[in-house]
Amino acid sequence: MAQIRALLKKIFGSGPEQAPPEDPLDYEKVVHLDAENLAEQGIKAAYDDLLQQLQHYSPNPLDVTEEVSSDAGSYTVIAAGNRYEIWGPTFDSDDDWARAAVAFFQIVNANLGQSSHKFYALYGGNDLSGLFLTNEQCLLAQKAIKNPSSRPYMPVMEPPHYGFPAQGST
Repeated sequence: MAQIRALLKKIFGSGPEQAPPEDPLDYEKVVHLDAENLAEQGIKAAYDDLLQQLQHYSPNPLDVTEEVSSDAGSYTVIAAGNRYEIWGPTFDSDDDWARAAVAFFQIVNANLGQSSHKFYALYGGNDLSGLFLTNEQCLLAQKAIKNPSSRPYMPVMEPPHYGFPAQGST
């Protein structure tokens, strides 16, 4: 009889099927960014739009300025003494959107220092969005969300995916 039970457990599982963990993200708090808009001289505007939310986690946000040179054909963003060159004559234009996204997330997260929250990316390209999460919330979401390309991540300047959790890259 024990062998039959063992065989049935093997065939049908050892007990009630466990539901996958529930998606812990609050999509009402997602901030739409659009990597193309960021790369087209939109980093400061997007940062200014985010300031009210950012101040919940960082009461003294960094100043952000932009330098656009039509002579040199360049776009640079400056925050806390760091220069983020988004595009210019020496850059491959295929990476403009990635450089803009990486710069934006680095600038926002530079504000957060010892905060319990970080600003994580969701999606990419024209759908690029962001969300303030704790490390625990991010890890829960990464486990709960089946589709890797829907999981939160941190943009990094590493081709070909730039941190994006593309299918097969995680």
